[in-house]
Amino acid sequence: MEKKKKLVVGIGVAAVVVVVAAIACVLIFGGEKKIETEEETLTTTQEAVETTTADPNEGKVISYLTGEYVEKKRASKRPVAVMYNNIINAIPHSGLSNAEVVYESPVEGGITRLMGIFDDYENLEKIGSIRSSRIYYCYFALEWEAIYCHFGQSKYALDFLQSDHIDNIGSYNAGNYFYRTSDRSAPHNCFTSGKQISEAIKSLGYSEKYSKDYKGKFRFSEPDSTVELTGNKDAVKVEIGYAINKPWFEYNSEDGQYYRYQYGDKHIDDQNNEQLHCSNIIVQFVNASIYPDGKSLNITLTGSGDGWFITRGKAEKVTWKKDETEGQTKYYDKEGNEITLNTGKTWICMVQNEYSDNVNMSK
Repeated sequence: MEKKKKLVVGIGVAAVVVVVAAIACVLIFGGEKKIETEEETLTTTQEAVETTTADPNEGKVISYLTGEYVEKKRASKRPVAVMYNNIINAIPHSGLSNAEVVYESPVEGGITRLMGIFDDYENLEKIGSIRSSRIYYCYFALEWEAIYCHFGQSKYALDFLQSDHIDNIGSYNAGNYFYRTSDRSAPHNCFTSGKQISEAIKSLGYSEKYSKDYKGKFRFSEPDSTVELTGNKDAVKVEIGYAINKPWFEYNSEDGQYYRYQYGDKHIDDQNNEQLHCSNIIVQFVNASIYPDGKSLNITLTGSGDGWFITRGKAEKVTWKKDETEGQTKYYDKEGNEITLNTGKTWICMVQNEYSDNVNMSK
């Protein structure tokens, strides 16, 4: 009986030992597996964080035209300044939505012409329609070290265009780098392409890089910050006051852009069906006179004058100053500081002083 009791106790102890050993194995090996899993999860999470926090602008530089980060090759390349026809027979425009800066100024008879400044144009299949040069547009182009593209010129611009003061692609020097379309009548059907412009630049031997001492024209905000004007002048709708095309801009607070209208409708680029828009508008009031031919406009761009800077739904008065004909125009706030623009595209409108009251801004 005693032996039988000892045997039962022995079996019980052995069973306990086996259970304890099994629990220990689970704790040791199962724990190690859990730890390994946690370490793997942590490593994966760290890799994901490193991937999502990588700087998307690494290797890029700030554009002279927009203040935005762009590829280094693009930022170092001289832009082209393309002369656009803006009479109603010449619209819709092609390729203009790719321009980072647009100038608008009156020419003869109250119509305006546009000049788009591009640093991203090589892949554009259709650019235009293109019209003839006016001398003051040459000076606009020089402020950006741009290669000026036009088809024809006024006689008051010809001597300057044929000098070594400006690199230009025109109907008299560029070979077969323009073409005519059949969708509209001449002279409103002259176009070019990004490929043709690039070929013309190489053929004419123009430098494709900015000069070493070029510092840009505008001062921009940091790419991740916003300029908010502090004045009380609302500028949600901006009417420029040109008599023929009657253009205006409407501000969209959701994306901070001014959307462009003219001839009573949206101003559209027919290459992508995109409405033209910009982050900044500058209105520059200028003096003008008529050349001896009795029709050609001569705009005075040197000296100083008044204007408006418009961005983010507000406007403030500015002054402008330009010391030399081939120099740069600078814009200053009421404290005399050079203005800071928001990053993005800019539209610059020349308005004769006698028509300054036609510029209207409202909510």
